Amino acid sequence: MMPSNLAAFFSLFVIFIGAICVAASPSFVMAGDRGPRIVSSKVDPAAKPLQMVQAESISRSTAARVGMRGDHLVILFHGIRGRGAVMGALGNSWQATLPDTVFVAPDAPFAHKSGGRQWFAVDDQIMRPERIDAARRSFDRVVSEIVKREGFEGALDRVAFVGVSQGAIMALDGVASGRWKVGALATFAGLLPLPPTSSSTRTVILMMHGAEDKTIPPAATTVASGQLRSAGFKVTSKIYPGVGHTISSEEAMDAVIFLRDGLK
Repeated sequence: MMPSNLAAFFSLFVIFIGAICVAASPSFVMAGDRGPRIVSSKVDPAAKPLQMVQAESISRSTAARVGMRGDHLVILFHGIRGRGAVMGALGNSWQATLPDTVFVAPDAPFAHKSGGRQWFAVDDQIMRPERIDAARRSFDRVVSEIVKREGFEGALDRVAFVGVSQGAIMALDGVASGRWKVGALATFAGLLPLPPTSSSTRTVILMMHGAEDKTIPPAATTVASGQLRSAGFKVTSKIYPGVGHTISSEEAMDAVIFLRDGLK
């Protein structure tokens, strides 16, 4: 895809995502504007969807980390206006199922005007080529630092990405562009911003989406999973009835079982 076409495509994407992330009312239970965190750390498939409330204030450079040095690394990416502590709680709830795994949940690199952090800005709904590059460079820098620090350079097949909403968008882009050939990718309420330009038969993907999501429609997962399959990725997608723009307990359970089976 030519740079001009890339910019045009991504501009349309940002108009879409800007409208749904800023104008729409997400189904998260919010307290203030500093972003959500998961209240319950237990994964109970019979429980109600995990609720989200205000995250505690933490340092910009802080990344929530769970587990000692292990055989596998799971990096969790939060959504817009969130913090790493949001996804760190999810990683903590998965520790018993994945005991030999280190979970790291970094803060996104950019501040959001309403509080919390973001992986890319959607304020003016324009995504120029330099902004695409900046978002990717910043994401790659965060991931590279974690992979190096945790000792998984040259062992990306033992690394997994997990992302929700904007974090899912960045994780999907990282894998679909071929920049990160990780062993597994699990997404909640995400979308693929650009068509895949690479393929990796060793990267297994699970895409999950709430059927009642009014922020990012579940059709986004249906379209993205089809594009990824056509590019050669092994993808499983699932739509969850009665779930909105959140991580339900059933989704969380399906994700940890997927990671347990997918990371060898």
